[in-house]
Amino acid sequence: MAYLRELKVTYTRKRVEDDLLNRPVTKPQQVYDLFKDMQDETKEKVVILHLNPQLEVLSYEVAAIGTAEAALVDAIGVYRNAILARASSLIVVHNHPSGNCDPSPADRKIADRLDELGRIHEMPVQDFIIIGFEKFCSFRTLGCLS
Repeated sequence: MAYLRELKVTYTRKRVEDDLLNRPVTKPQQVYDLFKDMQDETKEKVVILHLNPQLEVLSYEVAAIGTAEAALVDAIGVYRNAILARASSLIVVHNHPSGNCDPSPADRKIADRLDELGRIHEMPVQDFIIIGFEKFCSFRTLGCLS
């Protein structure tokens, strides 16, 4: 007898201020306002925002939780889940527990990989945002994304 695996997708909810949702995400500050509490995390965390064609947030997922210095992100898994969420584009949000929001070489590498996959899947990465202590860094603002 063979077995067939069933994929189950479940959702939980995060309470946010009403004025932060149901409008297009056009500025990195909006994402920072939604996820600034990540600055208090003791481990690196990577969150993926799934956006609709109007750049409104459909859902988000915690793609990785790592150590105080690194988090391993499965780029293919990020896109698999974004496709399941019926996203049109993504925003990656990542924290640095050190408080310094300067991009590391590993940040640049995974951002490039996600950007490449986004072009292939026609599901672009709108931004890659690093949250530090009371500040953030946007790859889009730095010109690091296509």
